[in-house]
Amino acid sequence: MSESINNIKLHQELKEAGLPVVSVSASGRVDYSRSLTAAERSTAQAIFDAHDPTVPDRQVFFEKLTQAGFTRDDVLYALWEAIVNNNNTLCDKINSL
Repeated sequence: MSESINNIKLHQELKEAGLPVVSVSASGRVDYSRSLTAAERSTAQAIFDAHDPTVPDRQVFFEKLTQAGFTRDDVLYALWEAIVNNNNTLCDKINSL
């Protein structure tokens, strides 16, 4: 396993592959709910080898929102205001982050 991982992203990748992942630590240690079969170990290794630790844009966006004091509900409301009431004030404020 590479020393550079994104544990949240790796956890999701393993889960999406149908592996019984319970947790992935920041150091790269992976805990499963049971022992893996040979085929599952092979799948897990392929996922580790292909893992790109780059933080997705979506994650960066939500981190910026949180740091600025916005919630996902705030974003939803801003979108509602923009679409239903043609009021982009909140969207513009969020977009300025």
